[in-house]
Amino acid sequence: MFKEYYASQFKEIFGSPLQTSDGLGDELVQVKLQQLGLNIPKALVQYYAVAGLHWINKEHNRLRDLEELEWFDDKLVFIDENQWVVYWGISKTDLHAPNPTVWCGTNGNVIQWYDDGCKCAQFIMAMWEWTITELEQE
Repeated sequence: MFKEYYASQFKEIFGSPLQTSDGLGDELVQVKLQQLGLNIPKALVQYYAVAGLHWINKEHNRLRDLEELEWFDDKLVFIDENQWVVYWGISKTDLHAPNPTVWCGTNGNVIQWYDDGCKCAQFIMAMWEWTITELEQE
C-alpha cells in the first residue's frame, strides 16, 4: 500500500531508488513492535520496513527508532525537530488508521498540539523533501 508510494517518492526526491539496506524489513519491524507491545499505523510500519535506516532519517529532523517511540500526552511521537523544539506524533485514537493525521507539538511547560494538516505518509515525504532543499542551500 505505502511501500510503492515511498519508493516512488524517494526516487523523485533523491534521484535513486531505495535499497534493501535502507529499511528494517517487514519481519524485523513486526518483531520489534511485538517486543514493544506497540501497534502503529500501516504508513509507519511500511516506512520503517523500506526506509527506516535511510540516512535522511537522522540528517536534520530525526525519525525516532522504533524503540524510541514515546507517548507525550495522547500523541505517539515519531519525529523530533533538530533543535528539540517541535515534535510530530499521531493521536492515540488514530493509531488504527492506516494513514492518520500528524500532530505537531511545540515543546514547553505544556506541549501545545495542533493538526499539522498532513497524513502520515505524505508528511514524512514532505519532511525529507524539505530537508534536501535545506541541505542543498547550505
